Amino acid sequence: MSYSYSKASSHSIKNQEKYFLDANIWLKVLAPKNKLSYKDKGYLAFFEKLVNNTKVRIILPALVVSEVINRIIREVHYQKHLKAVKKKTPNIDFPSDYYKNVFRNTDDYRIAYNLICDDIKSFNSSIDLVNDEFGTTFKFKHVMSNPPTSLDFNDYYYYNLCKKKSYFLVTDDKDFWVKDVKVVTMSDTLLNKHIATLIPKSIIK
Repeated sequence: MSYSYSKASSHSIKNQEKYFLDANIWLKVLAPKNKLSYKDKGYLAFFEKLVNNTKVRIILPALVVSEVINRIIREVHYQKHLKAVKKKTPNIDFPSDYYKNVFRNTDDYRIAYNLICDDIKSFNSSIDLVNDEFGTTFKFKHVMSNPPTSLDFNDYYYYNLCKKKSYFLVTDDKDFWVKDVKVVTMSDTLLNKHIATLIPKSIIK
């Protein structure tokens, strides 16, 4: 297999297929913006098709759960907390360790954490929790040697996991340009790059 990319809004889902959702997709599902973009609507509609098909599985390892929970708490609930505190105490100066030493001990944090976990668990019937297999299937040489410069550690690990297990990878990361994995996306950057690979070189010349 070389490059394989399909548009989420037109991707055909078949029974028995398994889909690995990148953290950026879970963020769109669990913490959608007030005003949805064309891409956001495409991903949400695609996610709805996944959960409505009882013969399709959504793959979820702990690394994704950790990334999703931490980002939603920091980017959504922590910001709400700061605004609320600032409203009550306009002149407050938040120290650099406020998140760790103060916010994490508040009811706001506990409520946010439980809310996100409950939201994820609400899709339990469609989700397969999987072991990341670090140390067994994947050794140092697989994920800590010569990674693509466009991918961070988590993304490179996700790529290797999807490649090994033949999972579809659903992502909105425009840097996720990889071979040997079927990628589902709404990213124009990725889709256009894929289209370019399908044009015969003789035509390009």
